[in-house]
Formats: sequence, C-alpha cells, structure tokens
Amino acid sequence: MRFRYKEGAMENKESQKIEIIMKDYEILKTYSTSTSPGIRYNLISIALATIGIVFSGTMIAVTNGKFSDLFEKIVSILWVVFVPAFCIAILYVWLGEEQRMMRIGEYCKELEEKINKEFGEGILNWETFKRKKSIQYPEKLIIALFLGLSFGSSLAGLYLINVHFIMTSIIDLVVHLVIAWGTYIFVKRRIVAIEELK
Repeated sequence: MRFRYKEGAMENKESQKIEIIMKDYEILKTYSTSTSPGIRYNLISIALATIGIVFSGTMIAVTNGKFSDLFEKIVSILWVVFVPAFCIAILYVWLGEEQRMMRIGEYCKELEEKINKEFGEGILNWETFKRKKSIQYPEKLIIALFLGLSFGSSLAGLYLINVHFIMTSIIDLVVHLVIAWGTYIFVKRRIVAIEELK
C-alpha cells in the first residue's frame, strides 16, 4: 500500500512538473509571438512619427520663408544631433528587444526538447519549425533604415548650418561607419550567435 502511495505521489509530482513547464512555455511563446513584435513595431512607429514631425516642421518653415537665424540654428541642431541620436537609440532599443526575443526562443526550444523527451515524441515543435523558416531581412532592413535616417538627417542639418559641407560630411560619414561597424559587431555577437545555435 505504501509503495502505491509513493508511486502515485511520484506520478503526481511529474505531472505537476510538466504542467509548470507547459505554463512557462505558453507564457513565453505568447510573449515572443505577440507582445514583443508589438513593442518593436511601436518603437518603429514612434521613431518614424517623430522624424516626420521634425521633417514637416522644417519643410513648413522653409517654404513659408520664416527661417530666422535662431530658428535655423535650432532646426540644424535638431537635424544634426537630436534625430541621429534618437535614431541610434531607437535602433539599439529595437535590437535589445530582438535579442530578448531570441533568448526566449532558445529557452522555449530547450523546453520543447524536455517535453518531447519526456513523452518520447515530438509534440511541441514551434521553435524547431520557426528556426527552419527563419528570415533575416526585416532585421537588416530596420538596421539600414535607422542608420540611413541618422546619416541623412545629420547631412541635412549640416547643409542647413552652411558650414564647410564636404569636410563635415566626410566626418559625418566616418562617424556613421563606426556606428554601423559597432552595430554589426553587436548583432553578430548578441543576436546572430543565438540564432546560429540551431
């Protein structure tokens, strides 16, 4: 009788363990498939809306001819400093979200393997399937978009300032190449390295 009780308790404990793993898996999968993409798309929307406001304000001022010296300096600073810094900050927040999503995916894959091993068959396979069908062009597009917006806005600001445009443009290009190289290294080490664990 005592043996049966211990056997029943062990089965109950294993059942609870599987239930906890499944709950954890369900929460993380929901986060990675609905919440995290929503956060990343909101970041992109906020960034593009903010840049659009700065751009349209500049265009309205230029076309109306109401471009005083003080206003010119303010707008130039917005284009040279604020918009590029904002673009780079949003890009790195977006990449951080991407990295978090990749870590969640790796953890979910481990949970899938645990559950599949426990049951002796492949009943959970979302992460395995997703990794076979993985696409990378959205990440590359977002990186190019924000680096391009940063570089283009700083060039526009330098043009508005009326400084030695060619020399400052070369310096600006070098700065953006360094940022691009740093971003490339970050992505290779932090995001692609996780994805290559397939």
